Amino acid sequence: MTTQRITRVFLDLDDVLNQFVPYVLWRLGCMEEPYSYEKYPKESGWNIVDAANRLQYYRKFTIESFWGSVTREMWANVPKTDFCDELIACSANYVGKENVFILTAPTLDPDCLAGKLEWIQRYCPSWIQRQYLIGPPKYLCAKPDTLLIDDRVENVDCFREAGGQGMLVPRPWNVLSDITIPKSYLLTTLESIFNNLI
Repeated sequence: MTTQRITRVFLDLDDVLNQFVPYVLWRLGCMEEPYSYEKYPKESGWNIVDAANRLQYYRKFTIESFWGSVTREMWANVPKTDFCDELIACSANYVGKENVFILTAPTLDPDCLAGKLEWIQRYCPSWIQRQYLIGPPKYLCAKPDTLLIDDRVENVDCFREAGGQGMLVPRPWNVLSDITIPKSYLLTTLESIFNNLI
């Protein structure tokens, strides 16, 4: 199946450019290390609060207590993924730096948004540090020549339904959970998309 040539790329931030889930679960005492998705309970799906409660027994988080525990400093210091730099660079090589954007949805806590901006300034190349869009309705950016790279199935599906193209990042909470080397998968798939092979 061939699709329209991609001219603009939107990159999700959490668990695409960074390792938000394992890092925050580690910071909150639910995991033993901050860099691995292996212990994430697949049965939790895309519900980090349920995952936190399954991973430890000594306290139970509510949605409010979990997100209230995630500080601005945590948002700002999440480690990069091992493919962050390559994903940004490859996207820029394919469509030009001026056509690559970070697309992220913050929580309702203003510290989340501030921490995400700090993260972008700390870890991303200077040319993309002001090329970000904020908000959950990512599908509003969808056009036939745009590509969203995201870890959440619902975001990718909605983007496609709105007329854009989508690429899912393998994570334990999505249908690509059996892919053990996301970097290899992502870079190979990205090359195929831009060479119009799929």
